[in-house]
Amino acid sequence: MVKDNLTRLLSQLNVHSAQGESSKVQQTCVELLENGCSEPGSILKNLLVSIIQQDAYQLGLDMLQNYKHIDEKFGSEFALEKLYIFYKLNKLKEFQELYATLNPANIETIFKQNENQTRPLRGILHVRAQFCYKNGLYDEAFKIYHYLATHNEQGVDDELELACNVRAPLTVTPELGSNLKLPLAPEEESSSYDLMFNDSMIQCSLGRHDESLELLKKAYELAKQEGNESDIDAIQLQLAYVCQLKGDKVSCKQHLTDLLNRSDPNSPINLLAKNNLGVFQDFSKYTTNLNLILRELNIENFTAIDQKHFTKQQWFLLHNNFLFLHLFNNNNIQPKSTIVSRTLSNYRNLVEDINLETYSTQAKKTYHHAITMIKSTVEGSTIGFVLLAIQLLVVQKEWDNAIRLGEMFLNKCWENSVIVPSGKHHVVCYILFLLYGTTARGHSKTILLQKLANETKVLPRDVEFWKHVSFQYLECGDLKNSRKLLKQLTGYIHDDEVIHQVLADDDLNVENGYEITSGIDVAALVEAGVTPLEINRVKKDTRSNKIQKKRLDIRKKRRAQKAKKLLATRTVTRSLDPERWLPLKDRSTYRPKKKQQGKQTQGGAMNKKAEQSLDISKKLKKSNASKGKKKSRK
Repeated sequence: MVKDNLTRLLSQLNVHSAQGESSKVQQTCVELLENGCSEPGSILKNLLVSIIQQDAYQLGLDMLQNYKHIDEKFGSEFALEKLYIFYKLNKLKEFQELYATLNPANIETIFKQNENQTRPLRGILHVRAQFCYKNGLYDEAFKIYHYLATHNEQGVDDELELACNVRAPLTVTPELGSNLKLPLAPEEESSSYDLMFNDSMIQCSLGRHDESLELLKKAYELAKQEGNESDIDAIQLQLAYVCQLKGDKVSCKQHLTDLLNRSDPNSPINLLAKNNLGVFQDFSKYTTNLNLILRELNIENFTAIDQKHFTKQQWFLLHNNFLFLHLFNNNNIQPKSTIVSRTLSNYRNLVEDINLETYSTQAKKTYHHAITMIKSTVEGSTIGFVLLAIQLLVVQKEWDNAIRLGEMFLNKCWENSVIVPSGKHHVVCYILFLLYGTTARGHSKTILLQKLANETKVLPRDVEFWKHVSFQYLECGDLKNSRKLLKQLTGYIHDDEVIHQVLADDDLNVENGYEITSGIDVAALVEAGVTPLEINRVKKDTRSNKIQKKRLDIRKKRRAQKAKKLLATRTVTRSLDPERWLPLKDRSTYRPKKKQQGKQTQGGAMNKKAEQSLDISKKLKKSNASKGKKKSRK
């Protein structure tokens, strides 16, 4: 039962039976159930199998509802098929309830059993692993697949399919592969292209793009020889992605355009290729018609197929892209279960116009709102809004407020026993290290390192973070703690040349440096006329310092001369003028010169003659022409 059904229904998830044959089986089973039969449980099981082979999972769920009375009585006979339908439709609650009924034992307990003991549960474990991978539970998915791959001595499952499945979680979290017993790369050129494809994605997630590209090209050629179009499209899409990571935009666009031309417009591959091509298009929040862009991306089709073709992480990435387009289009954003949606919803409600409001105003609003959220709680979407506020503050170069906000969030996190084990606050630590380096706050960096030293290190999940912390120790000159932390990481990072160089390099040992310089007589070298070697930058700095010193000396001399003049006119016997704070012309002792008496302005004392000259109320004098005119005689 296990080998036959598992191979047909679970291991080969993309295999389709002939449409006509499956539909005939379906029609026959429905007629038997409607007319009555002696074994309704077996007939309903065959009906579900035929529906699964047609990928009509919603129809299978409807059949379970229509024949609920049979399900309640004979449900144990087709429990595996029911579980598979719930997995394909992403019915989380129904899947968890049925799985708990089929396998009430703890998963760690099952791993301690041998192959014969777990053989009845082998198909259920396969579906559980697929469910965990689809919903982001990569640790459990890897453990289940690793157990199935290492306990297959009887050949119940196909070895090649198990090798591919055990690598699937490693494409997202490659650090889980520290306990992997299977080879990571195919040893022969004739290996399966599925295995090469998974290995290439693992290499890509590790940052080894050249190795990933080489494996992808081999897998692409093998897939073309077999002629499986769906696998060819998937490999070519990954080829475009790796080329984009390497900066080869021409090859990336060529692969994506080829996919668009030969794929179905409503297929997931076509939608993904169109979405990835949009990366190379420059959008402007002022001039780009974002409504048209959203319509071209066909978000409705993405939403319709998310449960069938995308994992939880893949859908989150696509959904986040759509959210940002809606944000800059000034559309309302509904807060969902994700941190990004709730963060952008709060941001949209706080800022009136994302595009027109200045960054300084946005930074001020988000800063105060983030402080309010931190005082309330650090769980939920608080970390998302804190990161958004810090980003706006960095844009405005408000380093102090950005550091203050990050430190406030971390201090609140360390008071909470729930946030610290999750490691979500580590992203804020990354940002603070960068801000401390920008503002040259070495003491603050030391304090942060001391607080991080008290944390319980969760490995291998946070390997990259603690590697970064170890190099921060090295930057501060703390070689002891840096090496101590790197030694812990060597159990999870086996081929990191930088770590091995730091641990093996005796030149970094300060004690060895003291031993080398202990026998050198510095005074004797100076007396002998030995001068240190200087680079050009040091000479330039020395020259600029000399020029600056000359300028400072000139300023000191000028100040000394002014002080002498002041002391020469200052006498102890004469008291200070009480009107010295008033303007000169308003003082009682002020006497203007004769030449300036006709130029008096407001605020000064004026004599009578000056007032008369400015008086405009006097009568106009007769002109000389009228005076010289003689009166006529009568």
